[in-house]
Amino acid sequence: MRTSFENVQISGISVVVPSHKINIDDELHTIYNGDIQALKRIKKVIGLQSRHIAKDNTTASDLAIMAISSLLRDMHIDVKNIDAIIMVTQTPDYFLPATACYIHGKLNFPVSTIAMDINQACAGYLYGLYIAHSLIENGGCKKVLLICGDTLSKYINPLDSNLAPIIGDGVSATLLESQEKKQEKSFFDLGTEGKKFYQLIIPEGASRIPDPQIIPEPKIWETSEKRNLRQLYMDGSEIFNFAIMQEPKAFLEMLDYAQQDKDSLDFAFFHQANKYIVDNITRRLKLDPTKVPNATTNKYGNLSGCSIPATICDTLNTQENSLTKNLRVSLAGFGAGLSWGNAIITLNQNFYCRNVQFY
Repeated sequence: MRTSFENVQISGISVVVPSHKINIDDELHTIYNGDIQALKRIKKVIGLQSRHIAKDNTTASDLAIMAISSLLRDMHIDVKNIDAIIMVTQTPDYFLPATACYIHGKLNFPVSTIAMDINQACAGYLYGLYIAHSLIENGGCKKVLLICGDTLSKYINPLDSNLAPIIGDGVSATLLESQEKKQEKSFFDLGTEGKKFYQLIIPEGASRIPDPQIIPEPKIWETSEKRNLRQLYMDGSEIFNFAIMQEPKAFLEMLDYAQQDKDSLDFAFFHQANKYIVDNITRRLKLDPTKVPNATTNKYGNLSGCSIPATICDTLNTQENSLTKNLRVSLAGFGAGLSWGNAIITLNQNFYCRNVQFY
């Protein structure tokens, strides 16, 4: 799906991750069986060093409430002026009601503020931005809060060497506003390959009874002391191939649709799946690596849908240094679903963000 908008502005972003930090060096003997060469190789190639993990009693809504409160306080905006709350997460507080409704009540938003959840992961920030833009440009909203992020570590065995060292927890809050004066157009291109939905999945725990006839992939049903069916499964090689084949193609199609030259972009913010994937995409597209921030996974782990706003915040940090000019940037998310999304937007000089905060 491709579309464009011209009356919407992203005004500010706040990101919160748990304060509990795990250093991969401390897992040499618990996860890597003392193989220091394997650990060094993973640190160098995949770009892993530390990750931030939520405590058992900390949920995505807890991180979201801090991110929202910080953003609205810093931008001097009252909750009564927010028309909609969109929560993009795959780790909701409850199956029902929507986590957005819980946040709505905790922060005393007015009854006129609509609240909804969207079940999306790595591409979720792009899907959420698209819906928020649509609500503003076509739905009568003036101000929309987009909340995006997960506490996926709760669904991973800490001894799972394939996933535990990679996944971190975090949630972002993004304020979008309508503008009477037309802005430089924002362009979106979203897609899904649902036939491969099982390549990144938690196969048990919701309403579907686990059924190998529906998912005829034997590896998904293999369990051990390091993984059960209520924990995350990822086909790493297939997800890698999907990312490095689909994203460059989608990125170029986005540029063509927006009639934008890649060299005119000030930054390209990719989902921080891991350093190797982002480096690979950067090389394939022949992008200037100084315009492609790629340190988020090293600092926080793979933050799922929250990784793009976290990278923006740590890169720009306008709390200390205001933007000297409008920035034309691309955003790209890809992952579970399998889903992907690309956008080209402008961050105006009054755009606000600060470095990632800790809960």
